Amino acid sequence: MRIILLGSGSYSGTPKLFCSCENCTRARKFPEYKRTRFSMYIPKINALIDPSPDLHYHLEHLNEKIERVLITHPHFDHIAGLPELQILRRVSFYSHEKTLKMAKLLQETFLGNREWSYVPLEFNRWYNFGKFRIKHFPTTHQPGDVSGGFIIEIREKRIVVTGDTGPEILKDKELLNELHRVDLLVSEMTHKHSIPKTHLGVEDAIKLAQKIDAKKTIFAHISHSNYTHEELEEKVGDIGIVGRDFMILQI
Repeated sequence: MRIILLGSGSYSGTPKLFCSCENCTRARKFPEYKRTRFSMYIPKINALIDPSPDLHYHLEHLNEKIERVLITHPHFDHIAGLPELQILRRVSFYSHEKTLKMAKLLQETFLGNREWSYVPLEFNRWYNFGKFRIKHFPTTHQPGDVSGGFIIEIREKRIVVTGDTGPEILKDKELLNELHRVDLLVSEMTHKHSIPKTHLGVEDAIKLAQKIDAKKTIFAHISHSNYTHEELEEKVGDIGIVGRDFMILQI
């Protein structure tokens, strides 16, 4: 099964506007260091996860069918590309009901009436949609109480997307047990160091991957203020893969 990481960056992308840090400077000179805002695509179920502000760029290159959109939470970098889906006559959105309110607002404000459906997901409950099963689990991420990740089960394969989460996830023993040995972990690794109730740093993202012992791990949502790509690869070692834009994974 193919999984496509469309965007590997965090809220500002890399290069960040008006920033002259090492990562931003390198990204302006060498395209391979550029990071657009996080988003991913699962071809097996024609599902997009998090329509980022860079969605037009992503879809221009992806050029594949989209039937459903999963949204981890309603922050700008995870939902603001939603109006770019105006070309779709029908699409279904899945998320927490509070996140779906923002999705509907974006639709109504910019697009007007659409034959779109909105499927609310309660936290910590499994839903069966035929081609796939899904569980939306809550994460600690400021501000608000609507941030979450996804466990997506497609036939015998399980994919986990953490969304944005603070290091508190490492203490959630029940969740960690459920995530043990999943086929793919897509973990955020925003900063060099964790910010409580907000984001994972490098060390804690690696700890999460080790605790879960996923069959394959990719680290994404990487900030311009993080280590360079090569330094991250050295720190991660054989624990996982440091994501790049448009990286294709096989599970």
